Amino acid sequence: MKSPVTMVTGVGGPAGHAVSQYFQQNGIAVLCADMRHLDGLQNFRMLPPASDDQFVESLDQLLDEAEIGLLVPTVTEELPKVAEHREPIRRKNCALFVSPAQSVRVANDKWETARLLMEHGVPVPLSYCGNSKAELLDSIPFPMLSKPRFGRGGRGIAIHESADDLPEFLSTDRVYQEFLPAEEYDVNLFAEPGGATLTSVVLKKTALKDGLVGNALTVERVDEREVAELAAAAVRALSLEGPIDVDVRRGGDGRPFILEINARVGANVRAAEEILIAMIASWRARQ
Repeated sequence: MKSPVTMVTGVGGPAGHAVSQYFQQNGIAVLCADMRHLDGLQNFRMLPPASDDQFVESLDQLLDEAEIGLLVPTVTEELPKVAEHREPIRRKNCALFVSPAQSVRVANDKWETARLLMEHGVPVPLSYCGNSKAELLDSIPFPMLSKPRFGRGGRGIAIHESADDLPEFLSTDRVYQEFLPAEEYDVNLFAEPGGATLTSVVLKKTALKDGLVGNALTVERVDEREVAELAAAAVRALSLEGPIDVDVRRGGDGRPFILEINARVGANVRAAEEILIAMIASWRARQ
């Protein structure tokens, strides 16, 4: 039987810190990993960044040396390479709850996420990605926001109140969407292969880093069935699995829309520990 040691990547970030802390507080041995040296952590090892050609080889070496039984990647940039290497990792008798590589690539691309969800009839804000300002102005009313097509969470978001706020030249590395003015939620869920949700928790974002937009500073658990069902529909549409983090926001008429999806554990998972409990239960069922 494989050693009950887990490995959590990105422990210097909020999601990695939350997962490793939860495991340690519940008596689960953890090998902490990050691309930066972090002082004060027991059983810590460095990994090269995901952009490094040696990332997969270094990850494999750590998994073998420490006889890891469960790998939990929490860094967005690592997910495509980990997903591509999913089956070789599992053949080491190391549990890994991550989506198929194609699903991860879609979730990491905010435009592809919006486009495919629209095709499946899952509500998303009016969206545009291209280099024609005329097409953009015909597609989305003001105020609108723009955000990096590839990137983590709420970083790099800008709100545009009028055409004067838009850049002179548009590029396909940013996605433009209508600004939704009402409540925003962070849905944490754990899904089976194929996208069927096992458990989910809806967190209402009660304060955002940049005021109207950005990452959540504080959250509270709420009972919002409509929001939970929408997030589950998005996960099914993209065939995601494992721990997933979905951002949802309501429009002025109260209807919820999918903003974006992180195909990994969310930063606020300590407020939704059912997700970690489900992951541990699935891991132990495979031992």
